[in-house]
Amino acid sequence: MTNDRLPLALGGMMRGVTLLVAAVLIGFLPWLCAQDPEPALDLNGETVVVYNRDFAQSRELAEYYAEKRGIPKERLIGLDCPIKDSMTRQEYNELLRKPLFEEFVRRGWWRLGQQELKDPVTGKSMPAMTVAESAVRVVVLMHGIPFQIQRDAQNPKNTQEDEASVDSELSLLGLPRQPIAGALRNPYYGQDMRFQMFQGTPGLLLVGRLDGPDADTVKRMIDDSLEAEANGLRGRAVIDLAQKDGAYQEGEDWLARSAILFREKGIPVYVDKAEKVIQDHWPLPDTAFYFGWYTTNASGAISSPSFKFQPGAIACHLHSFSGAALRSPDRHWVGPLLRQGAAAALGNVFEPYLSLTVHFDILNKRLLEGYTLAEAAWNATPVLSWMNVICGDPLYRPYAKGPGSSMGDGRDRDYALYQGTAIRLSGEDSRPLKEALTGLAETRIKPHLLELTALLSASEGRNAEAIDLLEHALSLYVIAADKARAHLYQARLYLDENRPTDAKATLQKMLADPDQKDLPAAQAARLIHSQIP
Repeated sequence: MTNDRLPLALGGMMRGVTLLVAAVLIGFLPWLCAQDPEPALDLNGETVVVYNRDFAQSRELAEYYAEKRGIPKERLIGLDCPIKDSMTRQEYNELLRKPLFEEFVRRGWWRLGQQELKDPVTGKSMPAMTVAESAVRVVVLMHGIPFQIQRDAQNPKNTQEDEASVDSELSLLGLPRQPIAGALRNPYYGQDMRFQMFQGTPGLLLVGRLDGPDADTVKRMIDDSLEAEANGLRGRAVIDLAQKDGAYQEGEDWLARSAILFREKGIPVYVDKAEKVIQDHWPLPDTAFYFGWYTTNASGAISSPSFKFQPGAIACHLHSFSGAALRSPDRHWVGPLLRQGAAAALGNVFEPYLSLTVHFDILNKRLLEGYTLAEAAWNATPVLSWMNVICGDPLYRPYAKGPGSSMGDGRDRDYALYQGTAIRLSGEDSRPLKEALTGLAETRIKPHLLELTALLSASEGRNAEAIDLLEHALSLYVIAADKARAHLYQARLYLDENRPTDAKATLQKMLADPDQKDLPAAQAARLIHSQIP
């Protein structure tokens, strides 16, 4: 394994709060009503759904999805594919590539043409068939379609591997044939436009799959995506750093920039700065985004039995083989993330190079701008004919109506208040924002808003301020799970401040409470307590 591969105190805060809160609330409603990022660009009419006729429930899921998305029945295609995860290159060509190409032409969805290509060996130009006009922009592969193309070449040189994900390979279906060894440049990568406006490559396809551990999971992924589109995706982002450097620094940078982006867009962020994954039973409520690395199999807080993602959540744990067993509920990462309630999970089916995987910062920027899942993911991926896979509804637009487009109820309303306030009071100096949030929490008796403000302070390195905010939240919380979470977060911040005595006292207080001592979070508290000298 080479290094460039993936082995893959609140006193001053309250001054002027009343006037500031009033200003925020007066201006909040107009902000809320003006969040549609752009007129909708509907890709439903340019979508094809492909299922495996030989795989139980594949057709049923295809029909269910098409009905939910309003995709015409004539845009469903059934193929006879192996009932397994992987296929040979020959099987791919004969059972997927060739019949799909011919079907697109036969149904009039593609009009073919020619273009001149230069032979990379001889330098001579030669005519090549390509798609001149297309009525297909998105392909959805259903549960049952294989997701890996096996390697043909023996002992290939680095960057010349010929294995790939079925999905990435199919994205090139309408382009002139290219050598299969190595990755090919993605012409849509980094383009600052929605895919329907991208006219440079008519035959290029956005390919995603509705797949996972079982059919019930796939149906839930479909339903959760539609619910999040209709009602808004609200919650926290979780960023799990691994403290990598050297050849791996690029991945850390993507995560760090994603945390900044979420903060700028008013999404509360929990950032774990430890080298290991977030520990077992660590409370991470309302997780709408999860991005981290770097372990082979799902572990830590995200895989704890008590953890569940927010409906509509998008998740990725970066590792070489994160998507290599995406139908398994407990191997690698994609399947377990979906099992834990994510609506979408991204991964790699074989080992890639770090720089050729999905760039988290671009992905999250595009999602927050209103792109679909497939648009955002492929816009953030530099190459095609490679190892990348997107499990989730490709048409899913979590911010179709813009961030914070509706208020919701309960904790959802807290997130909407936080986000609206954060966007209105954005700037390098976060003190006005924290003053406003603290004022809202006081006037509306919302300790959860104090906790979210503490996350902001912690992400800025203002740990003492975050500790005080959590203490304020604890004075108002009544639910045991909320108290336990605030105690744990406080203890971690005390340790970060080199205050182990205060950390131990906080944990002892939590574990002495009969309402908190048997909660799942208490297991995390006991472990931390045992490790403090």
